[in-house]
Amino acid sequence: MKPGLILLFLLLSGWTSNAQTYGWSNIGDHLPNTVSTATISDIAVAGDSMWVTSGYGTYLNQVPGEIYFSADHGETFTIQTTLYGTHAIWMKNAHEGWCGGVEGQVYHTTDGGQTWERKFSLGRTLLDIDFPPGCDTGICTGQTGAVRFLSINGLNSINMQGYVSNISSVSCIDRRHAFVAGEEIIGPITDGVLMIDQSYPGTNGIYAIDMIDTLTGWCVGSPTAAGAWDSAGCMIIKTTDGHNWIEQVNPVKGKTGTLMAVKALNAQEAWTVGTSGVVLHTTDGGATWIREAQGLSNEMLYGIYAVNNHEVYVTGNNRTLLKYGLVSGVDENLTSRPALRVYPDPVTGDVVYVAIAGSQQSVVGSQQLRGKCYKLINSLGTTLITIPVTGLTQAIDVRSLPAGMYCVSLVDDGKLTGSAVFVKN
Repeated sequence: MKPGLILLFLLLSGWTSNAQTYGWSNIGDHLPNTVSTATISDIAVAGDSMWVTSGYGTYLNQVPGEIYFSADHGETFTIQTTLYGTHAIWMKNAHEGWCGGVEGQVYHTTDGGQTWERKFSLGRTLLDIDFPPGCDTGICTGQTGAVRFLSINGLNSINMQGYVSNISSVSCIDRRHAFVAGEEIIGPITDGVLMIDQSYPGTNGIYAIDMIDTLTGWCVGSPTAAGAWDSAGCMIIKTTDGHNWIEQVNPVKGKTGTLMAVKALNAQEAWTVGTSGVVLHTTDGGATWIREAQGLSNEMLYGIYAVNNHEVYVTGNNRTLLKYGLVSGVDENLTSRPALRVYPDPVTGDVVYVAIAGSQQSVVGSQQLRGKCYKLINSLGTTLITIPVTGLTQAIDVRSLPAGMYCVSLVDDGKLTGSAVFVKN
């Protein structure tokens, strides 16, 4: 082994000697056992808080909508209520958020869901809600082509060019750009107008979309012809240019079923879930999809929320709530030993991001990071950059660095408390 690689290995081994194991578990029995938990739909997470929605309550069955709230990462839950059931939820933070669903009702909260105020009606069943980062105006979507801008001031129309398909998913990118998907439609929305400029495999079964930026993202569903429900099963397609979508091979492709939700952390790592408890995960941009959490559930899975690559939640029918997280090594003073994650890896641009990863993110606050610094070290052991830690996720400018392997170390009072290696191309 080369001396530089030995040094990087030693830097990392000081952190990884206390092994921590991550895995999947079904914590659905933590949810209340009510008639509404038979139809669990969406999930949102903000800090320690979690909201899980149910679409069961309707005017006909006279059951109020239920949202299951946890302040401790899903260990315990209480019930919040809305007029009718909800299919989608989006939380700006632990206090403010939006949800909606049955009868097109849209609800808003400013107190973490203790009260959900009915604000507007979409006029038909609402299926999804998303907001771009840092914006107070988002987009909600629903049946028969319903797509609207959503803000505290009301709902405003988006020009859908006459399409009336059920729009089951929206992914907001910034103030001007979003993508919507549903049935046979994948379409970018630019400045309030649906653009008809996408090329993708012929299908009538698109259910979900998640975009990293205006160029890169995934869609999932079932590549069916109209009237041939789930005949080909479990489709994943990806774009890297914002226009052309290419199908990716996955281990459940071709089997009866469909994929219902997708969530990407970045251009390399994503999850998708669907029929019969299927959970698929990629860390290489979709070149390889691995099935995970097998045996934990055979239910239809509808929702997914990835806090980071060490904390992921999945919702499904009949009190299904799957959690990927730390299952051992918890007793090692987490606040003083935060794990690091760097991305993208390899780095091809000017910036690498360093993040506090895993369940530690919920217990390591910005106050505890004051006085700490990141050191960027090359393969010869030379410290090239030293910068103070300013937050749980931080950008480091690496445009001046030559191609090679580097180590980012978190240093506290002269002591190494975490490290991660990346490659710059």
